Amino acid sequence: MTGRAVLAGTAGLVGGAALGLLAALLFVHLWHNVLRLPPLNDDPKPGIAMLGGVVPISMALGALLGTIGMVRRVRRGQSLRPWLILFGIALAVTLAGLIAIVS
Repeated sequence: MTGRAVLAGTAGLVGGAALGLLAALLFVHLWHNVLRLPPLNDDPKPGIAMLGGVVPISMALGALLGTIGMVRRVRRGQSLRPWLILFGIALAVTLAGLIAIVS
């Protein structure tokens, strides 16, 4: 049981951080492009400045909540499959975006 909890916690950590990153990017996109709200400061590139504050917070919260949620599900004996699929998709989208940016 302990080994399975460690693996589930690691998957929750990585997957939750990936979901947090995607949530931060979605938040900044909605703020500037969809809702057209004013920037929070007078920075010439406000989206990048906003990402500097939103990304670390959302990734840390996503990683924390993902780890706690996965370990709880293992301890209760519940299925991990839907969460593993969701975390896998989030990680694949994040890596695809990184590859698209680099190349």
